[in-house]
Amino acid sequence: MMLALQRYCWLFCVVLLLTSCSQTNQLALYRLSEAELNQQLSQQLQQLAQKATVAGLPLKLQVKQLDVQIAPQGKPDVQLTLDTAALVQLALVQLPVQLKLSLSAEPYFDQQRQAVYLRRFQLLDSEMAAGGMQGKLKPLSAELAGLLQQQLAQMPVYRLDPNKLSHRMLLNIPLQLQLTPGQISLSPAYQQGG
Repeated sequence: MMLALQRYCWLFCVVLLLTSCSQTNQLALYRLSEAELNQQLSQQLQQLAQKATVAGLPLKLQVKQLDVQIAPQGKPDVQLTLDTAALVQLALVQLPVQLKLSLSAEPYFDQQRQAVYLRRFQLLDSEMAAGGMQGKLKPLSAELAGLLQQQLAQMPVYRLDPNKLSHRMLLNIPLQLQLTPGQISLSPAYQQGG
């Protein structure tokens, strides 16, 4: 009973704070740093050992390293640099392929799934080394980039946890996502002028 009363008091205080502020959509309720996003996304991508077909060849893809930048130079996107390793099956031989990709993507908050996702990917740069051959192998690089983009678009980069009290209070509030260099913020999506 006491715990329920504390929760209602806490929620009431948050609602009171939000309604008393005339510019509530500038109040960040939760912030996700570049380091936290990098760690979260790296953990998810480490589990990715995707078997797929690229250019008609079967391969197994693994992300070895990831570097994330939030709003670099004030741009409204997230930039990802991925070092990947793939094993391409050529008849009875497996060919190791190293691919370094730079992608940009727009983060957005999905209210129904209570998670931050990436969309509108753009390939900024790609470099590939395969069997002693190095350089920009555009067709294969583009297919591998497309494969990674499919995986990243389906995978939340961050999800609110209903078991955490600090997240639970956000689950019933419409939220919007804002980017500042090095940080993603979730803030109320209410109209101004309250």
